[in-house]
Amino acid sequence: MWGGNLGLPSPLAAGACAQPRLPTNGGVLSVRVTGLRRRLGSAEVLSGVDLSVEAGTLYCLVGPSGSGKTTLLKIMAGQSESDGGRVLLGGKDLKALHPRERATAMVFQNYALFPHLTVLENVAFGLEALGLKESEIRTHALEALTAVGAEAWALRRPQELSGGQQQRIALAQALAAKPKLLLLDEPLSNLDAAARIELRDRLRALVRSQGLTVICVLHDQKDALAMADQLGVMRQGKVIQSGAPIDVYRRPVDSWTATFLGSANLFPGTVVHAAAGEFIASTALGEVRGALSQPAQPPAVGTTLVVCIRPECLHLDAMAPDENAFAGKVTDSLFQGDLAVHRFTTPAGLILQVAELNPRQRMGSKATVYAWAEPEDVVGLME
Repeated sequence: MWGGNLGLPSPLAAGACAQPRLPTNGGVLSVRVTGLRRRLGSAEVLSGVDLSVEAGTLYCLVGPSGSGKTTLLKIMAGQSESDGGRVLLGGKDLKALHPRERATAMVFQNYALFPHLTVLENVAFGLEALGLKESEIRTHALEALTAVGAEAWALRRPQELSGGQQQRIALAQALAAKPKLLLLDEPLSNLDAAARIELRDRLRALVRSQGLTVICVLHDQKDALAMADQLGVMRQGKVIQSGAPIDVYRRPVDSWTATFLGSANLFPGTVVHAAAGEFIASTALGEVRGALSQPAQPPAVGTTLVVCIRPECLHLDAMAPDENAFAGKVTDSLFQGDLAVHRFTTPAGLILQVAELNPRQRMGSKATVYAWAEPEDVVGLME
């Protein structure tokens, strides 16, 4: 175990907060996963995962419990074997690489910190195996602590810190080894709202400044949408959609993904026209025009599709626009100050959720109003 003088540089002792800076890692790794499979007993945890992450990307992975997210991370970290498929790190097959050549680090949900060591000693633990000098070990450990905003706790013991603070130490421990690929399993799970936002920002800054490739499993979809360069959605052992967060949110591949990532109004329609990535469908609310989620595969006339309109894409107005306007009444409202979510009931009995910023609508009015949406905000999903 590394020991030695733990004297802190004067800027740290004085409480100064340096900008996040880590030693250069000599390049970053792209990740390519093809046809990856993994069985645990009779259960198929991964059933042919395909995934591509460019070097220097912060990739967030979301999905329900049991979808295989953590198992996928463990295989990429070389801590679990696959039953088929390939993992390429920087173009090289994971199985052909010695553990030291993989240059990966993983932070688990249950971080392991030694209670008898200080925070600085915990972060420095294991760096000796990299062939670093004692002064280099201390420097790397301190810079990693500074990168996650934990330099002020360097001489404390883990048991003197909150769960969220300990999580930062586990992250610093991984960063101190100068990984080219950083794998994070629920790094924000034990943090309050303010600390979550701060760590989210720090992770994004690290990716930008150091060029790290980061694959991060998150439970909270909003956190993932806010911090990811690229977002992947897992379900039943597969990545079913991957892309820029705004594209995945606005153009979900199916109704399950639409409702998993947020609220969505879903109702059936029959295609009367489809071309150039757009569709017109006949629905219980009348004719609706919108954009196809998968424009490369336009549906045939007469095909049934699912019309998806998110609550924030609907607007309430006393006048009816020319298209995508539905008559009805506000029959209930959940007022939240800056936002209200209205229950909008149509004469056909279809109920839509309408989210209104700076809410002004009042319940109880007998006047008919219209909920309407721009065609680009209406999505046609092929199930």
